Amino acid sequence: MKITSFLSVLALSVMSVSCGPTYFSLGVDMRNPSRSGIDLEGKNISVTYLDGGSDSLFISSVAEGFTQRLERDYFNGEQSIGIYRIDKTSGKAHASRDSMVNLVVETGADVAFLFDVESMGEAESVLDDVPFEIRLYVYDAMDQRDTVQMFKGVSTLDRIAGLDSQGLEVGNRSATVFIPSWKNRRFTVYYYESSDLWYEAAGYASDYRFREAMDIWMTLLDTPNLYKRSCAEYNIAVACCILGEKALALEWLDRSDADYPLNASYALRKTIDSLP
Repeated sequence: MKITSFLSVLALSVMSVSCGPTYFSLGVDMRNPSRSGIDLEGKNISVTYLDGGSDSLFISSVAEGFTQRLERDYFNGEQSIGIYRIDKTSGKAHASRDSMVNLVVETGADVAFLFDVESMGEAESVLDDVPFEIRLYVYDAMDQRDTVQMFKGVSTLDRIAGLDSQGLEVGNRSATVFIPSWKNRRFTVYYYESSDLWYEAAGYASDYRFREAMDIWMTLLDTPNLYKRSCAEYNIAVACCILGEKALALEWLDRSDADYPLNASYALRKTIDSLP
């Protein structure tokens, strides 16, 4: 989750009575799945490349560029992904399920990536570009499908330009399909100005300290006032949604609707339903 600007707007009571709640709007950038459909968040990752002897510098640079991009987006730029080399043996099924499972075990990763490059033709002279196909195999040990997925693309290799710089660029581009996108979502949070606890919880929420806010909202559930209890339950649903706990968010929103349906409930339910 990334934080965007916070907009606090005091509004009229949801009901035209002085004892009703106030609300503010909270903006949050939430992670959407990558185009690959593979979720790498919170997982250990390894990157391996097959070295066929020729263009070793190029394929090793592809793996390095790919790794750097994943580390930038998933590990705040820290070097957290191991890069490994395997001699490419003709006729060996390096990308088979058993081989990829062995990669996971040997590297201690949850997700193993394997790069392989195949030339698609010979250059007539050293000045000609060489077309090649790059194949990327992925095995996610935490995916119940228990299968190896393959991604591939075609590009050209300039024999005059630096092989390392070209490899880094290709690796960086290859990683984009695994990078999540972000979408800004806005949430309504309710509170009562007349109550120190409600105000304190709203302060935590406005600072994006949702666990602390939830602890207070939990204490506010013990009330015979269905309207107030519904606001607390709704706020807990908001926090769960932002924290990625979809099932809990729906459970708390259902409880809120059962006690007293709030104006913002419908929009929140649509947001929760849209989450992966």
